[in-house]
Amino acid sequence: MNKFFIFLIVLTSAFTTAQEIPTTTPRTIEPVPSGTNTSGSMLFPNSTEEKKYVRPSETPTIDLTQKTDLLDPGVRFQGKKFKSDAPPVNFINDTYLGEIRTGKQILKMTLWDPRLEDGDRVRIWLNDEILITDMTLLNAAQGFPITLKDGFNKIEIEALNQGYSAPNTSGIVIRDDEGEVMEQKICMINAGVKSLLIVIKE
Repeated sequence: MNKFFIFLIVLTSAFTTAQEIPTTTPRTIEPVPSGTNTSGSMLFPNSTEEKKYVRPSETPTIDLTQKTDLLDPGVRFQGKKFKSDAPPVNFINDTYLGEIRTGKQILKMTLWDPRLEDGDRVRIWLNDEILITDMTLLNAAQGFPITLKDGFNKIEIEALNQGYSAPNTSGIVIRDDEGEVMEQKICMINAGVKSLLIVIKE
């Protein structure tokens, strides 16, 4: 009898729990309208707006030049590669190289091509007489003695050609018998022109 009452109480309790009405309000999810783009996500949906590129009204100009207030190193050293700038090709006047005074009887004269070794040739005159008939100038120096007479002496360097790079260029050094430099010049002349150096033996 007691078992029957216990079974009846348990059955009644279970039926009552099953019939309880929930206290929460149910939510309704509205359907997505047809034709809506469902790609993307709820936080970052894809935009259906068409993107168009608009060309600027004015074409921008780009300045490719390097503007600076620094001095161009090419300007600083322009025209200073050699001690003396070469004269124009039509430079045909005789060149006066100056005057030397000495008490020595014999001097040594050295000649070379101070620029491009291009086959320049010269003739050397001493007191209106040919001392060296034909000398091809090299970058390496070539020397020879000059015997002076008392008083006035005239040394002339005559250009026989202009090589293949005009004008005829020659470096000239005059030394005494002890090797001391008395005069040093750069001579640049055209073919047929003479450079004059005066030596006075005292």
